[in-house]
Amino acid sequence: MPSVETEASPARQYAAIRYRLLLPELLGSMAWLAFLQGSGISQSVARWWARAVGPSWLMILGYLAVIGTLSYLVFLPLHVYRSLLLERRFGLSRLSLRGWLAREAKRVALSGLLALGLIEGLYALLRHAPGSWPVWATLGWVTVSVMMVRVFPTVVLPLFYRVTPLEDRGLAERLLALCRRVGLSALEVFRFQLGAETRKANAALAGLGRTRRILLSDTLLESFTPDEIEGVLAHELAHQHYHHLTVMLGLSAVGSWIAFAWTDQIGWWWTERLGLDGLADIAGWPMLALWFSLLGLIGLPIQNGLSRWCEWQADRFALRTTAPQAFAAALRRLGELNLADPTPPRWIEWLFYDHPSMTRRIDAAQRLAAS
Repeated sequence: MPSVETEASPARQYAAIRYRLLLPELLGSMAWLAFLQGSGISQSVARWWARAVGPSWLMILGYLAVIGTLSYLVFLPLHVYRSLLLERRFGLSRLSLRGWLAREAKRVALSGLLALGLIEGLYALLRHAPGSWPVWATLGWVTVSVMMVRVFPTVVLPLFYRVTPLEDRGLAERLLALCRRVGLSALEVFRFQLGAETRKANAALAGLGRTRRILLSDTLLESFTPDEIEGVLAHELAHQHYHHLTVMLGLSAVGSWIAFAWTDQIGWWWTERLGLDGLADIAGWPMLALWFSLLGLIGLPIQNGLSRWCEWQADRFALRTTAPQAFAAALRRLGELNLADPTPPRWIEWLFYDHPSMTRRIDAAQRLAAS
């Protein structure tokens, strides 16, 4: 049976702190966007860059550099506490300050480039296709999402972790045979060095087509038995077996189109009141980002509800294709290593969790194993 977590357990303490941070993070980011827009800071930065440079794309680049840097600095103390100090306090992070800074520089550079490309693309559509931009923006968002899935294992992951072919050929062949047994192909099994940063364990079947490969963290390989690893991988295989990625991309496409279409219909209301030159005016970016954040929050329960349904389906697949007791043991071990809250408040799980709670997953696995 799964162990009963007390209120004083590290997992509960860690979860309680993270839950208390949710409201300041959520309301703080929205309040900051409202402040940037309402105070006139956004308009002043945009007008200065409009006078300093000619091309629209260059003006947007300068604007985003200033606003992005300001935003990063405002939330840096909370980010340091959440991603470094809190993780080290509970023994999850093994990074030194120097290591964290190096990793953070990569994260900021990568996320900044991606955000720049997306925002530049959005405003180019607003300028050049004012009547049809919602359709093109939706197509662009889905295209970028698919591209990120393809390049993640070959481009993004090696930027943060050392990735090498798995040396244990017996285990590698066993996992590749599991892929073939369920009708999926994988290029190879790779080990990525997660243990230098954290004790958390992870596995994935990442990529599409020629980039699809099995990824296992060194922490998983060191702490789990071959039967447990096979169960964890079977869960990941289920997501591709049942085309969960396509389902989630479809939901994202529909949600994005609704968000863009609503923005196109009512955006005039706030652009007039803020004295902006329409939606294509970069000075209105904080208001546009705030609007998208509110829509995303409204759609979050639907997205996470569908994701939890996919996770249940993947769990059942793993239980049918591998040893049920080993999969249940793997879930328990993952929860212990990652300090997952075994029984989160139902409203927290409903709104913010894209996986069912670990206790419910383990209980379901044990019931099926017993039957």
